Amino acid sequence: MQSPSLEELCRGLKESYPAALTDIMDTEFKLHNQWLGPEIRPLVPEMRLAGPAYTMRWVNDPVIVEDAAYEEMANRLVNEMHPWMVPVIDTSKCKNAGYWGELMCTICAEHGIEGAVIDGGVRDPYYIYKAGFNMFAVFPCPLEANFNRSRIESIQKPILINDVTIRPGDFMMGDFGGVVVIPQEIVVDVYFKARELMKQESETRQLIRQGAGVKEMLKAGGRL
Repeated sequence: MQSPSLEELCRGLKESYPAALTDIMDTEFKLHNQWLGPEIRPLVPEMRLAGPAYTMRWVNDPVIVEDAAYEEMANRLVNEMHPWMVPVIDTSKCKNAGYWGELMCTICAEHGIEGAVIDGGVRDPYYIYKAGFNMFAVFPCPLEANFNRSRIESIQKPILINDVTIRPGDFMMGDFGGVVVIPQEIVVDVYFKARELMKQESETRQLIRQGAGVKEMLKAGGRL
C-alpha cells in the first residue's frame, strides 16, 4: 500500500474525528492517554485541524524579554513554519497571558498553516474567528504574554500538556470533540485504520436506517 503524502495525511485525518482516532489508539496500539483534555476547545464548533506539531514551551517568569531576543524568536518561528504544521504551545498553565493573536494567525496563513493549539490564553479571538483560522485554546485573554508575564523556554522540543507528551512532528487532530495526539511513528497506520473505521461506520448507519438490531450492527463492525 502506497504511503500517503503529508497533504493526504493531513486532509484524511482532518476528515476523521477524535473519538475514532482514540478508539484506534486504544485498541490497536494500547495508547490510552492521547486526548489533551476538556479545557482545550475550538473558538467555534466548526473549526477543525490536523497536522504535525510545531512545539513551543513558555514558562511563567516576571522577566521582560529584550526586544532583540524576542525578535530572534519571532524570526525563527516565521522561518521554520511550513504548510500543514500545527503550532502547539505549552503555557505552563499561565492564567494572565495571551500567547497567539490575529497577526500571528495571518502570518501562519501565509505559510500554509491553518490552525494552532494553545494550552492557555489567546488574544483577538473574534478577529481570529473572522479570519477563518482554526484556533484551539482554553480562554480568551487580551494581555500580551511577553510583557513581565511569561517567556519562551524552548522551541521544537518535547512538551507536556495535561500529561500527554507531544514531540515535534507528532500529529495533532482536533475538532469540537477535542484535540488528540497521534505519535508520528504510527500516524500512517492510524490514517489507514481511520479510513476503514469510517467506512464501517457509514455501513452501520445504513444498517440502522434499514432497521437492523444491535447484534447485526456489532457483527458488521459498528460502534455504539
